[in-house]
This record gives sequence, C-alpha cells and structure tokens, in this order.
Amino acid sequence: MLDTANVPMIGDFVRESLDLHLFFARIMKEHAIFMQTGFLPKDLTYAQQAEQFRCQYDEIIKEAIMLGDCTASMDVLKSGELVTDKTLRAEQKTEMLTGIPIDVTITMEEANLKPDLGTIPPGIEPQVNLLNQKAMALTTDFAGFKEHVLEQVNQCCITTNLFPMQYQHLYKEAEFYLKVLTWIQNHQFVDARVNLLEQKLFWDEIMREHAGIIRHLLDPSEKELCFKAKELALRFEKLEKKLKGEGLPASSFEKLVRENIAASISIADYKSSSTELLLECQIKALSMLSPLLTDHTLREAYYYLRILQTWKIGYLGNG
Repeated sequence: MLDTANVPMIGDFVRESLDLHLFFARIMKEHAIFMQTGFLPKDLTYAQQAEQFRCQYDEIIKEAIMLGDCTASMDVLKSGELVTDKTLRAEQKTEMLTGIPIDVTITMEEANLKPDLGTIPPGIEPQVNLLNQKAMALTTDFAGFKEHVLEQVNQCCITTNLFPMQYQHLYKEAEFYLKVLTWIQNHQFVDARVNLLEQKLFWDEIMREHAGIIRHLLDPSEKELCFKAKELALRFEKLEKKLKGEGLPASSFEKLVRENIAASISIADYKSSSTELLLECQIKALSMLSPLLTDHTLREAYYYLRILQTWKIGYLGNG
C-alpha cells in the first residue's frame, strides 16, 4: 500500500496540479460548450452564462499550458487524455455546426507541450497554488450553475437539448475535479495509484453513462452502433457491481483491474471510431452528438486508462 500520510515534494504538487488542469479545465470548458449549445432562444441568459464559463476556463488552460511546458508529466502528455489526433478537427467541425467560437490555438499549444525535464522551475509553486485556487473557485461556481440548471429542468421550468442525466453527469465531473484538486492542495494525493478504489468507482460509472448517452443520441437506424453502446454500458455496470461487493480478495481485485483495462480500451476504440465517423458525416444522430462530444468522452477514457495502467504497472508489474 502507498503511504499517503507523507507530504509530497514540491515537484509532485506542481506536476499533479498542472496535469490535472490540462485535462480537467478542458473538460469543463467543453461542458460549457455543450450547455451553451443546448439552451433554447428564450434562455439566452443561461447561454450567456455558459459562454462566460467557457471563456474563463480558456484562461485556466492557457495559464496551465504556460506553467506546464517542460513541467507536465510525460505519461500524461502521451496518454491522449489532453488532446487526441481528432480534437482539433472536432473543434473546427463543432464551431462550424454551432457558431460557437472555439480557440483552437489552445489545442495546438497543448498538443505541443514538452514533458517534465526532471527539475521544477524555481518560484513556480506559488503560481501553481494560485492557479489551483482560481480553478477551485471557478469550478465551485460552475458546479452550482449546473446544479441550478438541472433543478430548472427537473421542475419543468426550462427545456434544453440535453438530457437531465447529462446535467447530473456534468455536475458529478465538476465535483470530482474539485475533490481531486482538494486532495492535491492538502498534499494528500501523491500519484494516480492513491485513492484508486474511489477513482475506479467514479470512472466506471462515467464510462457506463457515456455509453448510455451516446446510444440515446444515435438515430435508431444505427443499430450496430446502438447495440455496441448498450453492450459497453452493461460491461461497465458489471464492473461497478463487482467492486461494490464486500470482501473482494486482492487476487480478485487484480483480475478486476485487468478486466477494467480491457473494457476501457474497448470503449476508447468505440469512441474513437464514432468520432471519426461523425467527422466524416457517416453517422445519423441527433445534433447534440457532435464530434467534440465523442472526442471529449474519448479523452476521459484515456485518462481513466492511464490511471488503471499506472496502478497495474506499480502493483502487478507488466504481466
């Protein structure tokens, strides 16, 4: 077991903070885009609020890029969780379809980040600490906005092009960003292996919900894609239930992690091919199933896959 009582070195604090923002601030920014796209004309105020959050997260990402060049982790930069080979095209396509401006230079800069050189620039820790505080304040506000919109939808005060479940999903991810950031700020989160059980339960649920959302946004005529999405949702539901069982022995947990890695690779492949098909206009779907949405969920799958693989290598070896 890892000793989580030890306070991490400055390098751990800096790298983990920047790795987290480079991934999660982009996720939050895209949540704002999806929400902005989903509001109807009468709810212009909500759309404007979503736009403000999008712009504010752009600033968080820009600062994380500035501080993260030659500081971010190699594993994170190579994982695909920050930017995939489809992200830039997905942003361009989504901007064309929705009219919402997306700053693609951020994506190009993030794709060109250089990894940690083994040393942390002097004086960077206070800057990272300030960035963490900004991100926590912004994400607390954004989580509150998501929760408010969900309440309005559930009370039939407004209607949007997103499912109520999607708002709940977006809210949970904002809360998780805050939770991990709090771990780091409190010097409790040393690397991806710490709090693995909590992360696994969270991401299994997220992967299951991704499959369900994609399935319901597809045109019913896309039978093969719908069936595959349903199959993936059931696969992650079973993985969730296995972990929730009491008294799971270590040997069974090791097997479960391997099953999780296989399932995560499968859903990542599904999301990757779906993104490509959407970019090529070869899928019939509702307008909310944009290539940016599927690429967004792909990056989350890559994030989870990196956590699982880090745990597997650290505890089980390469076997």
